[in-house]
Amino acid sequence: MPSLTPGAVVQTLSQFSTNMTFQPSSGLFSPGLPLVPPDPQPVRVTDFPTGTNLNWTPRAYEPFGFPALRSFSNVELVRLAIETRKDQIERLDWRIKKVGAKTADDNDPRIKEVSRFLRKPDGQHHFAVWLRMIVEDLLVLDAPSVEIRRSRNQKVIGLDVVDGASIKVLVDQNGRRPLPPHPAYQQVIKGRVWTDLTTNDLLYEPRNRRSNHLYGFGPVEQIIVTINTVMQRQAAQLAHFTASNIPSGILNAPDGWTPQQIKDFQDWFDAMLTGNTQDRSKLKWVPQGTKYSAFKDAPIKDEFDEWLARIVSFAFSLPPTPFVRQMNRSTSEGDQERAEQEGLGPLLSWAKRLMDDVIQDLLGYADLEFTWEVERDVDPETQSKIDDMDLRNGSRTLNQVRADRGQDPYLNPLANDPLILTVNGYVPLASYQDSRDDKAHNAEVVANATAEAKRTDNQPTDGEDDQPRAGSPE
Repeated sequence: MPSLTPGAVVQTLSQFSTNMTFQPSSGLFSPGLPLVPPDPQPVRVTDFPTGTNLNWTPRAYEPFGFPALRSFSNVELVRLAIETRKDQIERLDWRIKKVGAKTADDNDPRIKEVSRFLRKPDGQHHFAVWLRMIVEDLLVLDAPSVEIRRSRNQKVIGLDVVDGASIKVLVDQNGRRPLPPHPAYQQVIKGRVWTDLTTNDLLYEPRNRRSNHLYGFGPVEQIIVTINTVMQRQAAQLAHFTASNIPSGILNAPDGWTPQQIKDFQDWFDAMLTGNTQDRSKLKWVPQGTKYSAFKDAPIKDEFDEWLARIVSFAFSLPPTPFVRQMNRSTSEGDQERAEQEGLGPLLSWAKRLMDDVIQDLLGYADLEFTWEVERDVDPETQSKIDDMDLRNGSRTLNQVRADRGQDPYLNPLANDPLILTVNGYVPLASYQDSRDDKAHNAEVVANATAEAKRTDNQPTDGEDDQPRAGSPE
């Protein structure tokens, strides 16, 4: 389109809007026009190193590799924290139910099928053992990996736990996980690319993903410096018992003794007492002028060790109570409850999401879900109060409470009905509701009768209009 004025610069509407946004003609100290992308590309969700798929080593561009994380996880404090978390999860029961349902329908054949499959997901290990292997890689590597085994007709027949340290993550041009049929992962064995895996072949579920990293960020990696400090501290403590040259004390020889006399007395003293427990418990006569000076050992455990234990415990959301000085009971119980809410709860939620993906996406039951059984209070007094309250308000029946306690049910039919505590004692919930309905009905009848009586009283009687009223003209 020719310019209206010779020599004038013609701008499109878009260019004019851009200039007015970033650098208007009347603007002072404007930010300036942004650089124009020389070759516009789609959004890249993760900026990866160039040629990252060519390097076959997993975590090649991370500060610490999988072998280092495995080694760090075996430091005593860290290992105790990991095993404690695994034990806490193993002791919980689980069930399969319909989405949104409060209880499980044990007669549903689909629930029976899923429960039977999850009893041994890989066909060899029980669910608790199978999940412990997954949680191990979750807490140590944050790279839990499960191979999806299928039959010839593509039906899922097994879920095998794979060493997460052998899985290399692949990305496409935009930093996203490639979709089938393209490989999304590779297994690397002894420095050799072993096989390609798609998202249909492998469940790879890191819990702590980051937008600028391809791999997860587990609690072990988060406290690498602390773990190194713990290792050095334990090495120094071990050397105190294995390589220390500081004796329990020294004996000062009397004046005038020669070095040879001191050596002879030392050899005689050692020969008499070494390995002889009875003689060591007796008094010994020594030459006049001999003086004993005891050495004060350096503290083997102090506040610094407690501080290290607190950091490790905090990383795994565990209370540091076993490793620190005794606190009062209320503080300990508060730490225990907070640890379960902050650490165990999110871990159970992650496991539930994983199992829901298995049930709904892999097994094809979109209306079923995995759920953990709520752990009941094990304190007998507290549990008794809870049971009593549930019985009073009809939340549970007598036989339900007895079943939870492992007792035989009552044969009386009332034991299977919810009861409500009233001023007259316990009554069945159905009778209590009928009584309330009767009272409401009677109250409604009385109210209607009262209203009808008032309406009748206000109506004039026959001949009332013919009588003269006070103050009215004849």
